[in-house]
Amino acid sequence: MIGPAAGEWESNVAMQLRSQKASTTDRVRVSQIDDTRTLGQLVGAAAAIAPGQPAICKPGLTITFGQLATSAFGAVGAMSGGDVIDDSALTVALMMNVPGLALSGPAGLAATLISLRVQASVALAGAERV
Repeated sequence: MIGPAAGEWESNVAMQLRSQKASTTDRVRVSQIDDTRTLGQLVGAAAAIAPGQPAICKPGLTITFGQLATSAFGAVGAMSGGDVIDDSALTVALMMNVPGLALSGPAGLAATLISLRVQASVALAGAERV
């Protein structure tokens, strides 16, 4: 099998979340996460406010919100010609930019999407406090 197994992928995401939690002095409570926005909207907003902040981190790979949004907007343009990051475009961008994600299966994708939502919420909450 090429790429990480689903369990290894989930472990990497859990490590990323623990690292983010440890490095954030003002913790974002789950109740503070804006559940009314789609993940694409959160990523777009985080890219506008904090483009250099990491969206995806795993050993040997860091993708910033700016990089992810650029890739997602490229997918949007190719798929629909729209100007809003939707779930399909975000998934395409993740699959293109995160090696092994497709091979990690549904559990790996789910863990990555959860991590991405948390990272975007933390980026937005940090920007709102400034």
